[in-house]
Amino acid sequence: MAPPPKRAFLPMALVVVLAAVLVLLAVLQYRWSLEISRAEQTRIAASLNNSVNEFRQAFYRELVQVSTAFSNEPEAGGEDFWLGFAERYRDWTRTAARPDLVARVFVMRTDKPHASGLLRLDPSNEGSLDPVAWPPELASLKHMIEERLDAESHRPPGPPLPELRSFAWTMEEDIPALVRPIFNFGRGYWRRDAAGAPPGQGPAPPRTLLGFVIVELDRGALDRLLGELAQRYFAGPDGFIYNVAVVSGAANGKIIYRSDAQPTAQALNPPDARVALLPVTGAENRALEAGPPGNPAERPRMQRRSRAGANRGPFLARGRGALILPAPGADPWILLARHKSGSLEAVVAAERTRNLLLSFGVLLLLAVSMALIVLSAQRARRLARLQMEFVAGVSHELRTPVTVICSAADNLAEGFVGAKDQVKEYGVLIRNQGRRLAGMIEQILHFAAGQARAANYELAPVAVPEAIAAVLASVSDLPEAAGFTVEREIDPGLPPVQADAAALSRCLENLVLNAFKYSAENRWVRIRAAKAKGSPHVRISVEDRGVGIDPADLPHIFEPFYRGKAAQAAQIHGAGLGLSLARDMAEGMGGRLEAESELGRGSTFTMELRVAEAAAEPLPRTA
Repeated sequence: MAPPPKRAFLPMALVVVLAAVLVLLAVLQYRWSLEISRAEQTRIAASLNNSVNEFRQAFYRELVQVSTAFSNEPEAGGEDFWLGFAERYRDWTRTAARPDLVARVFVMRTDKPHASGLLRLDPSNEGSLDPVAWPPELASLKHMIEERLDAESHRPPGPPLPELRSFAWTMEEDIPALVRPIFNFGRGYWRRDAAGAPPGQGPAPPRTLLGFVIVELDRGALDRLLGELAQRYFAGPDGFIYNVAVVSGAANGKIIYRSDAQPTAQALNPPDARVALLPVTGAENRALEAGPPGNPAERPRMQRRSRAGANRGPFLARGRGALILPAPGADPWILLARHKSGSLEAVVAAERTRNLLLSFGVLLLLAVSMALIVLSAQRARRLARLQMEFVAGVSHELRTPVTVICSAADNLAEGFVGAKDQVKEYGVLIRNQGRRLAGMIEQILHFAAGQARAANYELAPVAVPEAIAAVLASVSDLPEAAGFTVEREIDPGLPPVQADAAALSRCLENLVLNAFKYSAENRWVRIRAAKAKGSPHVRISVEDRGVGIDPADLPHIFEPFYRGKAAQAAQIHGAGLGLSLARDMAEGMGGRLEAESELGRGSTFTMELRVAEAAAEPLPRTA
């Protein structure tokens, strides 16, 4: 056999190239998705870090506004200094954006001790300072102040300048309250930079601890403030993007605020961001106080003056707001944030998985489309080959009877045949070949009509024995039937079937002729007709002992133009339409046609049709 042409390998090569391209695209897509996921995780982490910093800055600015409002630095003693706090308190309640943030203001004076040691500022009573007992919620603060006073009383004279914390506000988170000691360093200490010496340098002047200012914050107002800030920096149009909480740094982790009213165990564990809400160093404090770069309008500034005059403190004189630091040894507030869908890694991984599924789905769709195109091309090529074989087979099949008819007609026309017996013999030959030619044309026309539109059968009761007898009588004179032994096994009392008489005859004729064609040397055919057990159907089978059908060909024998390997090897002529037409006719009448065969031992074709008086549904088509 000649080798296939080179162009037969082109489709396979194209498939291999396209498959390699798809694999390459899948690998590149996987790598790109990994890079995109890393970049996305970095972007989300940076965005979260920015939100955390903005949250801290906004919260810190609110506290700075409170501490700045109550910052008053004495250059000399006097009652005007203490009464200045009352003016500041009234200004705060009248002009502050959040006046409810301050619950109470206390002053502890060391220059005029009294029984309780604590004075409460009453802005409604001309700014009076009323002695009060230490509230239970300030007990820890009282202990701290007493320790500070004791340390100041035992301080040796002439020490270096005290630490910066002496001038800073302290955030007592447990209360919560802002506390600041009030020192008097003497007049002009903070103005010596005009003489050439840096501020705060040189010999330390004597200092005097005048007392403490305690600004107690309202817990409800703090909770509302934290909620507004969380909504501003950690929420989107559809709600919170992150679960946010402010907790105490203590071991018990007391919750100060939480964005989720019913948090789960994994809502914040582990957090994507964890940071102290207040700064722990002066540099960090100044960074928070400065606010976002390029936005100096948000930097808090002291805008009020006391009744004693332009009493600006040392930090305010240098253009800064108040300094707030957490209390020494206290448990600072911690800001926690975690994405609602899980950790950032889990969120990015889920997004990457979705992107990969989408991209791989597109690639799979491309692969399926490519496979369908290849299969369609192969099917078209196979159909083209079958059509060529069909044309060649039909041409051969038609040429044989036409040649015989033309030869017989020539002999008769030329007068070579004169005897009566010879004329009769030639007439039978022409008739048989004409019938054969007419049968082939009928099959081709029937197949073409069936492909163009569904066949319409006129179903009516048909007697099976009469139909079988008529078919055997019509084929008995054909050359294919010469020398055959035909056995009939028909059950007595067989009921009529619901069928089209002409279609049933053509179907049986195709099966019988097919048995004649493939019986080889055995030349034996048996036709059976019996009532199906347990079913309102009649089974009609045509059996031969011929070449049989290869198991690989058996599922395809009912396909148009298909001819098995055994038929091709035996050079049995045919167009491959008989069985296809027989099955279409059987199913068109509500029945079915099945085949059983063993290679080298023959085949059996069985048709089932429903009984005429039964109202059974059409039988399902078999593979």
